[in-house]
Amino acid sequence: MGERNSLSSFEVSIIKALIAGGNHSNQEIAGLINRSRGSASTDISSGRISNIKNGQIKKYLPIAAASNSDLATFLAPAKTSVPETYNPMSDAELAKLLKLKPGTVNQLDITETDRIECKKSVNIVMKTVAAFANHRGGYFVFGVENKTWEIHGIDAVKFAQLDFNKINQNLLSTLGIGLEIQKRAFEIGGKQLGILYIAPAHTKPVIMAQSGDGFSQGHIYYRYPGEDRLITPADLQRLLEERLRRLSETVLSKHIANILSFGIENSAVMDLSTGLVDGKAGNFLIDPKVLPTLSFIKEGEFVEKSGSPALKLIGDVAPAAVIMSPPQKLTELYPYSYRDVSRRVKKQVPGATDNAITKFIRDHKLKQDPKYSAYNFRNKRQEDQYLKTKHLTAQTPSIYNDEAVKFIVQGLLKP
Repeated sequence: MGERNSLSSFEVSIIKALIAGGNHSNQEIAGLINRSRGSASTDISSGRISNIKNGQIKKYLPIAAASNSDLATFLAPAKTSVPETYNPMSDAELAKLLKLKPGTVNQLDITETDRIECKKSVNIVMKTVAAFANHRGGYFVFGVENKTWEIHGIDAVKFAQLDFNKINQNLLSTLGIGLEIQKRAFEIGGKQLGILYIAPAHTKPVIMAQSGDGFSQGHIYYRYPGEDRLITPADLQRLLEERLRRLSETVLSKHIANILSFGIENSAVMDLSTGLVDGKAGNFLIDPKVLPTLSFIKEGEFVEKSGSPALKLIGDVAPAAVIMSPPQKLTELYPYSYRDVSRRVKKQVPGATDNAITKFIRDHKLKQDPKYSAYNFRNKRQEDQYLKTKHLTAQTPSIYNDEAVKFIVQGLLKP
């Protein structure tokens, strides 16, 4: 994984402290780390949290868990990731949103809005939080009567003491993610209002993780003028398309950056279905003799990992083993026809019949296992048709290797 997605020592210490606390899932911890980073291109997956929990990343082993004070500071809501020229909680921005109705001294001049939710008292409604987060963000305005917009005011001192840690815990348990929020008091008409700003979610859609007062687990709420309700199919489609676009741009930009960094002449593309690695300087194949001992593991999820998946190559390969070789003809890798296999097996297994050999091949699915055999297609069109439909014509022969002969012999010799 690229350096920009690597974890700092501080982040690792926070992760270890959250793991030790036992109150957060791997996905929740990844969400908190990603919230503090503020960019989809640097997201980490919940799989990385699992790696740290299981001690699978050696360079992170010496790092100790963060102190309680450092953890508390980290859990406090981060400042919203917005351009420096825009501050959603600035005096100028709030003055534009919250104005007195002409001719009154205690009534706001606002209408049904998709950005403002007024409450007479301090009451954070999780359904509204989710709806704001799935839309373009929004404001709770405490101390104002809903619908009438009459200003009552609040106790600014008590509002300043609002416990962000408890809010975060509530967000994590209800929404399954952390969100960027800000608070402040704002004076209008000689009275203090409490303002809580909910930033747009870093990864949309936000899905309710549990049921509660007025909302249900698994539902997706969206902010419409004057109300929070289930998202429409059109708006959900737009969120998913935007998420896919951002992900695609992130992955593509990463690959382009890597190619430019490494040099076009030093870069290649690997086809995971065939093992062919193709580049400007030439191509090569992963040796089929080694492939059965290797596996590719995707790290990251579209969950829901936002960000780009990476591949890790693992296997029981000795350090000095050569795992790459020039391309070979298929008939060099699998030199035997069925008749060749039959003759070799019969030489080693007295009394073996074609029916017994055919049955063994069928029962052990040797034709579908590249360790023993391959389909010898007559042309590329026939091969492409098989890859597309998985339907094999009767005219397509299988060819076998020495491993197949050995396996059949051993199987037939067993009592």
